[in-house]
Amino acid sequence: MTIKDQLKLELEKLINQVKVQTQSAKNIALDQAWKILQLVLAQLVQIIEDIGNELSGPDKKAIVLDLLSGFYDRVFLVVDIPFVPNFLEPIIHKHVKALLMLLAGSSIDALVTTFRNVGVFIDPQNKVDPSLDSIPKISEK
Repeated sequence: MTIKDQLKLELEKLINQVKVQTQSAKNIALDQAWKILQLVLAQLVQIIEDIGNELSGPDKKAIVLDLLSGFYDRVFLVVDIPFVPNFLEPIIHKHVKALLMLLAGSSIDALVTTFRNVGVFIDPQNKVDPSLDSIPKISEK
């Protein structure tokens, strides 16, 4: 069984959980869709870090984004966008998805860095890029 197949099995569980929790909702609000995507993204990133040791970072990211895109298609049939009339939402649905996937790509990088910094990924080979230390910090506490 490939890494992607293992991730697909885990994703099926997540899809079922989300569908059960959102079954009474006809539409999902944009902010709720983003929150759900972030939670699923965090799960997928943790799982692929555990089982995908032989994959490079860009390969892991590509697999996660592909699976997240499939998750979006299966779970979010209609995303309710504030101030957009309901009859226009299906027309711009693919653009909303494209924007959320773009944001998800950046979120993967942020999640991996955060998980490494706080010790979620404790593998000694997972080192944070030293150039990140030169980024100005809000506080040195």
